[in-house]
Amino acid sequence: MMRSTPDKFIKLPESELRLMQAIWTLHAAGEADITASALMAADEGLARLKLTTVLTLITRLAGRGFIAIEKRGRANCYTPLVSAEAYKTQAAAEFIATVYESKPVSLLSALVGSGMLTEEELEELRAVLTQEAKGDRS
Repeated sequence: MMRSTPDKFIKLPESELRLMQAIWTLHAAGEADITASALMAADEGLARLKLTTVLTLITRLAGRGFIAIEKRGRANCYTPLVSAEAYKTQAAAEFIATVYESKPVSLLSALVGSGMLTEEELEELRAVLTQEAKGDRS
C-alpha cells in the first residue's frame, strides 16, 4: 500500500530521484511488473547506467522506504511506497523553507518576476490562486 507521505522527508539525490520518477511513471501507467530492465528501457538516462549501478540505486531506495521489493519468479519487482505527489509536496515545502525562509509568496514573486512563466502558465497560476481563495481545493 502506498503511503501518502514519507515518515520523515528525505531529499533524494538526483540519480535516485530519476529512478524513482521512472518507477512512478511505470506504476501510473499500470505496469504490474516493474523490474530493473523495465526501468532501464523506460528511461534513456537509466539505460546509460550499468545494471549493477541501477540495482545499487534500487537497494538505496528500498532502504530509505521509498519502494518495496517483491520476488516474482526469477525477477525482483518494485512498487512505490511513497507517492510522487507526496514527495513533490514535501520537496517544495523543504525548498521554500530553506531558500525562501518559509515564505511561499517570495517564491511566487520570484517566478513571476523572472519572466520564466509563459502567459498560459500565468493564467493557470491565476486560476489556481482564484480557486484557492474560494476554498475550492479540488
